[in-house]
Amino acid sequence: MALAFGMPSLGHTMEKGKIIEWLKREGDPIGKGEPLVIIETDKVITEVESPIAGVVLRIVAPSEEERPIGALLAVLGAQGEQLSDAELQQMLGPVAAVAAPVAPTPVVAPRPEAAPRDSGERLKISPIARKLADELGLDASTIAGTGPGGRITKDDVLRVADAVKAAPAAAPMTPSPAVSTPAPSRGRLSVSSTIPLRGMRGRVAERMFQSWNTIPRVTEVMQVDMSATVAFREAMLGQWEQQYGLRISLNDMLTKAVALALRHQPRLNATLVDQEVRLHDSVNVGIAVNLDEGLVVPVICHADQKDLGQIAREGRELADKARAGRLQLDEINDGTFTITNLGTAGIELFTPIINPPQVAILGVGTIQKRPVVVGDALAIRPSVYLCLVFDHRAVDGVPAANFLQELKRLLEKPQEYAL
Repeated sequence: MALAFGMPSLGHTMEKGKIIEWLKREGDPIGKGEPLVIIETDKVITEVESPIAGVVLRIVAPSEEERPIGALLAVLGAQGEQLSDAELQQMLGPVAAVAAPVAPTPVVAPRPEAAPRDSGERLKISPIARKLADELGLDASTIAGTGPGGRITKDDVLRVADAVKAAPAAAPMTPSPAVSTPAPSRGRLSVSSTIPLRGMRGRVAERMFQSWNTIPRVTEVMQVDMSATVAFREAMLGQWEQQYGLRISLNDMLTKAVALALRHQPRLNATLVDQEVRLHDSVNVGIAVNLDEGLVVPVICHADQKDLGQIAREGRELADKARAGRLQLDEINDGTFTITNLGTAGIELFTPIINPPQVAILGVGTIQKRPVVVGDALAIRPSVYLCLVFDHRAVDGVPAANFLQELKRLLEKPQEYAL
């Protein structure tokens, strides 16, 4: 019996998805659990598997199109099964009736089909590598892959792009007629390039606009003396490297302290869904990672129950996966709180935008020496500004302040959370 394969729901905030590439063609056999299509959501590009074993009877939505959740993408069936146009229309009808209206998307040139290898097999390329090759104007079929089974990776594409840049431009065979380009007049606005608000960049724009316009947010800022944490880290670095096999950063220590503070102040460890505030037992801390296409927030689950080594290792692995476009859905879902750190960029203080449905986000500035009052004297200490932005529908000022006070207390006594 024919099975309607619709746009899956791949996250709490997902409303629609974009088809990047079909991994099977009409008439191709497919096994249950075998990758069928690559979908781009507001957070990741991921392969979606077939729910049954059978044959791809019909592909309804072509590559590069966006469809809402539940919209019919393809029809799967048994070997030898036929699908009439009337049956297809019957499947399309109910979906079209219940699907939310989607704003028309700009018409874009269709993605060129990758040239098959000499063996006739489908080109093996990661989704992020294919997208990067398209953006750089490279023919993916000419790139040698170094990944498993000859799969083309992001690094392969970047290597070829660097080689193209380094190669001297070929001189024209015949002189071309000179073309005079008028100099731009004073005051005329020229455009060097454009960044379309689609794909991940478009999803980030939509969600940030929604967050800014729908959440009544409040910001509380606290300056924290980090001298104890900095000194404790310096003293423990050698021991931690032997114990965990990697170097513990100040950000790892901050993540652990935030997780413990959330456990003591659970009103901040919450989400707001369907007009109710849901407090969570699991402390799942999201760490914002900057990509060229936008921000993605992989999640360290149960961070309050993990030691510094586990937090450091998992945080690095998730960040590497994010930059390589290999994050899985379970690595970005179910966050209960987000940390975004611009300290490495030299930013002292900023107010981040809440990542819904979470109710709070912590912005961390740079740690630098500042004058602070110690007792009745003025001292120079390494300190940091912590900016907590919270949804006033879910959290009031005092619980938010209590969270910052608890976090400050932990950071000034690192032995309580870092051992």
